[in-house]
Amino acid sequence: MSKSVAVIVAVALALLLAACKGGGGDTSNLKANIRFVHVSPDTDAVNIIYDSATVVTSLGYHGATPYQALDWGSKEVKVQSAATGATYSDATISPTFQGYYTYLLFGGGSSMSTLLMSDSVADADSGKFYLRAANVATGIGSVDIYLLSAGTTIDQVAPTFSSLAYGGTATFTQFTAGDYSLVVARAGSKDVIYDSGKQTAAAKAKVTLLVYATGSGKLVNGALLYSDTSGTTTFIDSSLARFKFVNAATDIGSVDVLVDGSVALANIPYGLLSAYNTLAAGNRNFKIQASSSPGAYVYNQNTTLATATDNSLVAYSVQGTGSAGLIALTDNNLPPVSGKVKLRLVNASSDTAAYDAYVNFSKLLSGLAQGTASAYQQLDPGTYTVTFTPAGTTTQAASLTLQLDVGHVYTVYTYGRVSSLAVATTTDY
Repeated sequence: MSKSVAVIVAVALALLLAACKGGGGDTSNLKANIRFVHVSPDTDAVNIIYDSATVVTSLGYHGATPYQALDWGSKEVKVQSAATGATYSDATISPTFQGYYTYLLFGGGSSMSTLLMSDSVADADSGKFYLRAANVATGIGSVDIYLLSAGTTIDQVAPTFSSLAYGGTATFTQFTAGDYSLVVARAGSKDVIYDSGKQTAAAKAKVTLLVYATGSGKLVNGALLYSDTSGTTTFIDSSLARFKFVNAATDIGSVDVLVDGSVALANIPYGLLSAYNTLAAGNRNFKIQASSSPGAYVYNQNTTLATATDNSLVAYSVQGTGSAGLIALTDNNLPPVSGKVKLRLVNASSDTAAYDAYVNFSKLLSGLAQGTASAYQQLDPGTYTVTFTPAGTTTQAASLTLQLDVGHVYTVYTYGRVSSLAVATTTDY
């Protein structure tokens, strides 16, 4: 045997022995690659402790990290409020070495859930890309997802991913690379609740559409999670928003509401309200006119509706002017905690009086000012009497008895003037 051949054989034997050492090779220097995505609405920014070490600080809602090289095996992951230190989640995961993962934080408020998704998938065929979807949109239920080419609508095709349940993940599936829009509808319907607009899917891309909650009772937002070397995340906000209108404008009577110059709601009587209406998000012009006097606007201002939000627009009379004001509220229609209801109180009166609010004759709030809303209260389901008194007095100005059913979100409005105060309620979710 020549000297050079002997050296090659010796090196090969050494490498073989090293590979066999420990029953499969020494992988102590290999890592798992994990990206963290915070899509839990109404939840603080968080710190993440991985295997006793803080690996993420102050990650806010609608935020994501790139992939991080972390130790593999059975590991504890704690998610804590960056503001208070409260622990939202404490879970054990088992990533593998050289695996790629996304760790999702979702739910809402202090009720956070987590999900570890494997992002590893083989390369797509020539001219193809991989797509899957994950549904973590709290309170929305199951969804259908459509991958639409230009000129195609959801009415013309079957869903790409059908009835994807909350907390569920679809399988990576290959499609031809090109331009598409990603559209989400409630399962079994053609009721669009998200549209990404045109997106370009490159050949060999590996993409997850993440569907997540915003606080709307119907609309969702989306993000594209790329399984590339860095773990790119692109948030693509919805183009939609919702609003409902409450006519609490004393002295004006029935009203019409115009959005960007076109009548959106007609003949809403005093003391009544509309259902939620879906429209394009952004800066919109709202006009209010008495139904009996078209073109004579008692209100004419712009209001910005944030993407994928529910909004309550409450008209009240500006005393002594014959005009109206508008209270613009962003509704939080995340479901209440298990076994509870959510209740919000709004002072939409047409004078400057502040009110104390009583629930079953126990004071809940003091001095709720005109044009303001309370925080949402978590209550047990049941029958409640809600009473308003001028602040600092026990003189009843208005009262309402209502049934609050488990799992729902309600708003109670007081409106009118102190001498003729009235109360109305809506089920927002």
